[in-house]
Amino acid sequence: MFKAGSARVNITPFVGGPMAGYAARTRGSETVDDELFAKALVLDDGRTKTGIVTSDLIGVPPELAAEVRDLVAQETGISGDHLLLCASHTHFGPAVRRQMFRENEATDAPQDQAYLTVLARKLATAVHLAHDGRRAARAGAGKGEIHTISYNRRTVRPDGKVEMHLRYPPPGTDVTFGPKDPEVNVLKVEDAAGGVMATLVSFGCHPVSSVDRTYAITADYPGYAMGVVEEVEGGVCLFALGCAGNVVPIQREGRSKVQVGRSLGGRALDVFQWIRTTDEVRLAAMNRKIRLPLKVFPSVAELEAEVARLEAEAAKGEGEKVSGEDLRGIRNVLGRTKGMLSKARRFEGQTHLETEIQAIAVGESQVVGLPGEVFAETGMDIKQRSGIPNTFVFSLSNDTPGYIPIRHAFWQGGYESDVSSFGPGAAEEMADEALGLVRECRAKM
Repeated sequence: MFKAGSARVNITPFVGGPMAGYAARTRGSETVDDELFAKALVLDDGRTKTGIVTSDLIGVPPELAAEVRDLVAQETGISGDHLLLCASHTHFGPAVRRQMFRENEATDAPQDQAYLTVLARKLATAVHLAHDGRRAARAGAGKGEIHTISYNRRTVRPDGKVEMHLRYPPPGTDVTFGPKDPEVNVLKVEDAAGGVMATLVSFGCHPVSSVDRTYAITADYPGYAMGVVEEVEGGVCLFALGCAGNVVPIQREGRSKVQVGRSLGGRALDVFQWIRTTDEVRLAAMNRKIRLPLKVFPSVAELEAEVARLEAEAAKGEGEKVSGEDLRGIRNVLGRTKGMLSKARRFEGQTHLETEIQAIAVGESQVVGLPGEVFAETGMDIKQRSGIPNTFVFSLSNDTPGYIPIRHAFWQGGYESDVSSFGPGAAEEMADEALGLVRECRAKM
């Protein structure tokens, strides 16, 4: 008999703790605009138990994933390779690494180790409660498209190089938009009587709609999307980020997180209405460690010298009162160079980085969990080549190794390829590995 259970747990951090998402922050959070949650869905076909945990976090570092998996295995018997943990990637939540890194986390606010310990327990509790609440269920999946709330920020100039537009380009700008994935994937789980137990929505767009409230905790647009679905249909709505490494919302600031979220929630509800469910659902789950090629970094000595030069240039600029725009440019280059130095030190002597991919088959549907910030092109490639109509591709799953750009992005230039730890070909290798894992996973059903 197919069974399912779902649960939510509040994971809102204390005010004053360090936040993740923007290196420009210099202090901890100051207020809470809306609360953050972890949500769990546990599925059981009598032969295989598997779980999906979504969270309003910047990501799930591997050490956090390992801690939660150990707790869940002890409490529920769900093995680590059957539990997928992913994050919405909100840029307005807590820093979640045990050790903080300058590239994306405020360094002047002390890390809150107590919160991190509680966070692991709370994520495990969500799974525990969902597991305890299992009952006879039915499931089905569907998909639709929404084109009006996101765009690819890596716009292409006539010379083929990328010109980054973090806000929607004004009319007349001589650039071509890169691809985005407009697909909204929806998994519907109901009980034997037809009552809604859970809805899982996946869409690929950076949750960065609250840039005018940098020090306020918020789930950003995914929180509003889930709220719409839960208000209308009930049950627990989970949000898993699709492949959004190069995709951002069409608007930022003000009410944009509400507008983007409610638009997405409304489209998800539209898809939801027409999903047919069945209690004949077989499950299978697998994960795999893979090694992806790292970028070839300049030597630590070269980068240290360049950091020193840029620091001197910035100090001189401050003393001579150069234009604000020029000084910001120097500081931006300095910040990226420091980030590269950090990576060069971390990966000195290494050519590859080990990370994890995951596959969960849910009847006729397929979930693929990828680490890091993945480009839309990679997600669409996996969906197209999988041959499975309802293929969910989640990013930020079980690991947070940063951007994994497609090969062409390294020639085009731009922020993501500049700051990535990975080299050309990493995204393509990951996609091939993921498709191989999907085939093995479905062969186990």
